[in-house]
Amino acid sequence: MTTCIVAALDVELARIKEDLQARSAGTAGRSPYYIANLNQEPIYLATIGVGIVSAAMALGRFLAEIEVDQLIMTGSGGALPGSGLDVGDVAAASVEILAELGICDGEGVADASSLNLPGLNQTISLDEDLGNSIVETATKTCTVCLGAFLSVAGVSSCSGHALARAARFGALVENMEGYALALAGMRFGVKVAEVRGVSNLAGVRDKSTWNLDLANARAQSVVLNYLRRRC
Repeated sequence: MTTCIVAALDVELARIKEDLQARSAGTAGRSPYYIANLNQEPIYLATIGVGIVSAAMALGRFLAEIEVDQLIMTGSGGALPGSGLDVGDVAAASVEILAELGICDGEGVADASSLNLPGLNQTISLDEDLGNSIVETATKTCTVCLGAFLSVAGVSSCSGHALARAARFGALVENMEGYALALAGMRFGVKVAEVRGVSNLAGVRDKSTWNLDLANARAQSVVLNYLRRRC
């Protein structure tokens, strides 16, 4: 089985690359990727950039060039109100919802269903079996919460913004690339999963309360634990 691990930024892959002793393997477009082997199974790692558009373009180019069986995204995200998550917790996505897709009726909140356009999906499911496998293998060292993720073009600017998004979509965390992953999985027929560490509470812009290093470290630890147990 061929696995690919992707993240928006190099720092979100750094521990995995070091642990697996990944080596540079080229670029897909201008997005660098690396390759490693674990128990004789190839594992690719790719940096896809920040935001839905960058991630979608990079994933499309990569999957058009390299055939993989499963694709796992790792990174950080902001915990939405009501999620029960705090900084340092880890979550895995069951679905990705694109917050602004459709008719906007509030700041960063929209509804695509009323447009009634064929093939327009505001919510896309990720692979259930792969997601459950990651959660199950992670519980030995770290509890992972499984639920809906919200992809956004711009993160919540204040607590009111975050509350409105939480009330509408009932998601655990907001992020900026996950919908591209879900769409790529659907279009290319690849199993996809997403793991994120909570770096901050959505809508809280005081970065003294954030911990990106902890969020990224824990998300990568969960992915590594899955790889070691399944590959």
